[in-house]
Amino acid sequence: MLTTLLLGYLLMGLLFYVEYRYESSRTTTMLQTSGDDQGTTTLLMGAWCFVFASGVLWPLIGWGDMAWTVLPWIGLGWILGGIVLLRWALVANAFYIRPMAITDDQFLCTDGPYKVIRHPGYVAFYLAGLGFALASGNAVVLISVAIVLAYSYLRRIHAEEQMMLTHFSVDYQQYASESFRVLPFVY
Repeated sequence: MLTTLLLGYLLMGLLFYVEYRYESSRTTTMLQTSGDDQGTTTLLMGAWCFVFASGVLWPLIGWGDMAWTVLPWIGLGWILGGIVLLRWALVANAFYIRPMAITDDQFLCTDGPYKVIRHPGYVAFYLAGLGFALASGNAVVLISVAIVLAYSYLRRIHAEEQMMLTHFSVDYQQYASESFRVLPFVY
């Protein structure tokens, strides 16, 4: 369990580095319109602090221990899947940046994973977060992380979709009708 948890932290660091690496190569000085994120940036930061703290604290308690299964190793695979999906989304969408903002020359990306999923970056982070929770080897961590991240990303998606509808109007409505939201159980 400790091995998978440490590997989980390492892979999660890689996930955030991949996003940082691609984002740092893009200039944010050309941002003109910034959407109201409705407090979701702070919410997501808190959610990820919770995720990383729960990876350390709750496995020490031992309640909900699932270390005897292969699930922690499957969790590491989910993190890797999140990294691959995030990189694909970053390569496909030249306008991908962490802050909720739109540039003057921005257009809707419907290539790569965006053909199917409206928010592949959020799917990647959610998948990796669940993988990290599995890697912790603790059922309580898995359940709590799934709930906290789902709530946080659904709030973010709602705020972002309002911004996109305001900026792209009918084009975004058409795209939304042809693609899925971030979480499979929310359409």
